[in-house]
Amino acid sequence: MSGKRVLAAGKFDILHLGHLAYLEQAKEIAGQDGELIVVIALDKTIEKERGAPPVFPEEQRRKLVESLDVVDKAVLGYDTSDHTVIVTDVRPDIIALGYDQKTDISSLEKHFLKKNMTTEIVRLEQRKADGLFSSTLIRERIIEFYRENGRAKT
Repeated sequence: MSGKRVLAAGKFDILHLGHLAYLEQAKEIAGQDGELIVVIALDKTIEKERGAPPVFPEEQRRKLVESLDVVDKAVLGYDTSDHTVIVTDVRPDIIALGYDQKTDISSLEKHFLKKNMTTEIVRLEQRKADGLFSSTLIRERIIEFYRENGRAKT
């Protein structure tokens, strides 16, 4: 197998074109014969980081991401603040970090050395994604719509 096993991770709440651009780039790194495994943040992790629950529950977010052609497998993250545990279990060749993801890279690299892992960490570039390419932009547009138009009839 000439391809690589690549691990990507994120919240993926309100799936949008920015997410797709990130995952497509990660799959390119994996190669045609490679594998892209995506870790989906747990609801409690998002609530802890954001101070608010996600719009979509974790299992729905996992299923949506896994349904994308570029994704080979989507798994839920672990209930731990130690993100190295899932990396050790998945054993990717490469971790693909989004251009805006905050990760303690040096901590991960130290962990890999201790575990005799050769996992490489790659920071992906920001790619152009047309339209609403961030969850924040989508939320702002929804709020603006309801401010201007009042409550929608169902």
